[in-house]
Amino acid sequence: MTRRTTRLTSWLPRSLAGAGLTLTLSFMTGCAQLSTNFANPTASTSETTVDSTTGKLPVSAAPLSATYQTLSIETLETLTLQGLYRLQPLTTQTAQTTALDQFYVFSEPKPIYDNLWDTIGDHLFLTPANTHNYQDYIQSYLKKKSYLQRVSKRAKPYLYFILQEIQKRQMPFEMALLPIVESGFYPYARSYMSAAGLWQFMPATGYMYGLKRSWWYDGRHDVYRSTLAALDYLQSLYKQNNYDWLLALASYNAGYGNVRKATRRLKRARPDAPATFWNLQPYLPRETRHYVPQLLAISHIISHKDRYHIPLEPVANKPFITTVEIQGQISLQKVAQKTDMPSSLLKNLNPGFLRQATPPNGHHKLVLPLDVAEHFKVDYEQAPNQYAVNWRRHQIRSGENLGLIAQRYGTRVGLIKQLNNMRSDFIRAGKTLLIPVPGSQATSQVASRSDRADTYRHTVRRGESLWSIARLYDTSINQLARWNGLSRNSTLRPGQTLRVQTSSASRKISYTLKKGESLWVVARKYQVSTDDLCKWNGLSANDVLQPGTELQVWINS
Repeated sequence: MTRRTTRLTSWLPRSLAGAGLTLTLSFMTGCAQLSTNFANPTASTSETTVDSTTGKLPVSAAPLSATYQTLSIETLETLTLQGLYRLQPLTTQTAQTTALDQFYVFSEPKPIYDNLWDTIGDHLFLTPANTHNYQDYIQSYLKKKSYLQRVSKRAKPYLYFILQEIQKRQMPFEMALLPIVESGFYPYARSYMSAAGLWQFMPATGYMYGLKRSWWYDGRHDVYRSTLAALDYLQSLYKQNNYDWLLALASYNAGYGNVRKATRRLKRARPDAPATFWNLQPYLPRETRHYVPQLLAISHIISHKDRYHIPLEPVANKPFITTVEIQGQISLQKVAQKTDMPSSLLKNLNPGFLRQATPPNGHHKLVLPLDVAEHFKVDYEQAPNQYAVNWRRHQIRSGENLGLIAQRYGTRVGLIKQLNNMRSDFIRAGKTLLIPVPGSQATSQVASRSDRADTYRHTVRRGESLWSIARLYDTSINQLARWNGLSRNSTLRPGQTLRVQTSSASRKISYTLKKGESLWVVARKYQVSTDDLCKWNGLSANDVLQPGTELQVWINS
């Protein structure tokens, strides 16, 4: 598209003409700007714009001054080309876009559609202002109609909420489609650069915008919180980039520093060129050069979905989700069971919770469908204990397997795999598992042995230390030292006897080896490790055992 500039010194007021100002028409060149308060410049961004009777998202008409309202369309178009009414905001760098911009986007009354895709397509601002800059990308996406259909299905639970927040902030509706480019509306998406979630926040940026991370929770995957954070970030970038939405998008992808670097390169190569996205495009990182045109092309296709025969999944123009405040930890499985809600839907609405429960401490927002939330809120407030967790955390130790862990806690391997979303029996020492246990044993703390204990005498063998013996009996060095009146640095000698308190849930048995059996067979039979069998019996893994050999085995009662 040819860049259009107008020399204004011949007819400007003398105070401005003397400055020799040249105006770049942003509306025609792609420096697309939209006021952060086009519906009501004095309104708070927290006000809800949902029609209380229909629950649908209307679009308010822009407040035009009397001067604009009396002008004909032909005159307004002429004024746009001349740039008369755009001079003030461009030269003073204010956040307010002129009412003339608003007129072209919002002057005609818009119907309220039942399908949100129609609502978005009929209220685009950036896309029609940059038509000639993304045509090649349209053809690329038209070859991916099935992909766009899948994306529209994934967007269904979230789109109304996202568009509602965008409208509250008076941002371009194209921003509601940004998750298509970022993640394909897949809330579990992770990039090779460690970006995560619908909006693909990097860890550092997410932290800056309040998206916390822990073993239990990752705010970057939280659709509710990450959406608010992403829109905050975009609004900040909009201001940093001289109120240019295309450059704000480029900064969102590449970082504001890279956009600044591209601007400096442009000024060295073409000192008189305005710093629009299209002028900066050759100097931006490769991914960012395509990032903005991709969003505009997708927006154009959605705006003309019938013409292009794109089978988008309809999204009702009415609220679908809301949040319920939760105190402390609750079981997400129990929420799904007691609300008759598919666990997959609950998980997809709350992808920020990485486990089958909310974090143990603090307040949390649980996202639920509207038709479920009210019943759950009443039920939870009346009897919160019915949603308490019924599992423990277990840190895997060397030599353990799922069978041994399941036997120790009186549960089944299948339940452990289901709770931890495991496809195989493979586990790794140092990792943590959630273990389902009977309700009377429920606790959210790390599993520990019973206080009731039996005493066992352990004879120290060559090479053993307090550390190795403590690991063998699943206790700490300090505890083992206290039982025997030692310090944690005491040196042990072979043949020394140590007192060990073992759980009453464990007991020692004697097993006589049968013909054809090996340590591996016995270990598998009692769901213990061969290393433990060797330590309990003073053997090495390479020893050849004869039938009739008596082995000492510790098992759970």
